[in-house]
Amino acid sequence: STMTFVPELADYLAKTSPETILLAAGGIADGRGLAAARMLGADGVLVGSRLWATQESLAPQGAKEMAVESSGDGTARSGVFDILREKAWPAMYDFRSLRNALHRKWEARMDDLRRDPTQARAEYAEGVKVGDFQRAQVTVGEAVGLIRDLPEAKLLIERMLSEAKSLGLDS
Repeated sequence: STMTFVPELADYLAKTSPETILLAAGGIADGRGLAAARMLGADGVLVGSRLWATQESLAPQGAKEMAVESSGDGTARSGVFDILREKAWPAMYDFRSLRNALHRKWEARMDDLRRDPTQARAEYAEGVKVGDFQRAQVTVGEAVGLIRDLPEAKLLIERMLSEAKSLGLDS
């Protein structure tokens, strides 16, 4: 977890490789996350899902709008979309997506999906084709619960920095 890993790694790097820059990642979507990561010893942060949900992002607008309406509980780590996309990733390398209608339909029936994915793959492919994100995948992290708008990236960064500074972060 970020809360224990970042300080441990920061201490290790301070002793063994002080010139190495440490970036914290995972769930950082606002100034609070930025300030917390810096307080834990990170030199900076990697902002994923939150920057994905900006005007400049190349993600489909419908996917971004669906993310704004979701919450952290609206995501799941699962192999459903690996099967639907015909990706043979090892089980330990699943990833997080929004739990849309198609995901919910199959998440408790993974064995059935593996046995005969034909119909589900066709439904997924049609969703992708028409931009229907109740059937197409929306890959996003748990920080989705902190996504409430789709600003320009510059404004988002300015907002994160301002919020972090208001919490006492000076650099």
